[in-house]
Amino acid sequence: MQYMEVTNKSVQEVIDCLKEISSKYKFGIQHIHNITETLKSKGIELGNECQIVDICNPIIAQKLLSEDMSLSIIMPCKISVYTQDGETIIAMNSLVQLVDDINPDLIEIAQEAQELLLEIIDEIKC
Repeated sequence: MQYMEVTNKSVQEVIDCLKEISSKYKFGIQHIHNITETLKSKGIELGNECQIVDICNPIIAQKLLSEDMSLSIIMPCKISVYTQDGETIIAMNSLVQLVDDINPDLIEIAQEAQELLLEIIDEIKC
C-alpha cells in the first residue's frame, strides 16, 4: 500500500519544510537522494523532479532492530517527493505492511512510526 498526497508546493519547498519539521516528530533526515540531478549527471534526463528522503526515528529504529535485525532491510523509512503530470506528490510505502511481511509481531511499533510519518506528510503538504 502506498500513501500519496498532492501538494501545491514545489518539490524543493516540500523538502525544505521536511527538513524544518522532522525533528519536531523526533525524526532525523539521514540523506536526501536527488534522483533527477543524479540521473542528469549521468547524461539522462528524467523529465520530472524526484527526491527521496531517508528519514528515521532512532528510538523506533532501536525498538524494531533490537527485536529483529532483518528489519534493517526496510530502513531507513523513505518519503518520496516528485512531480508527475504537473503536480507535486508526496508518497511513502506502508511501513506496517513492510514490517508485517517480515515480522508480524512488531506491527504495533510499525504503526506508531507510520502514524508519525503520516502526520509529518500531512503537515508538509499544506
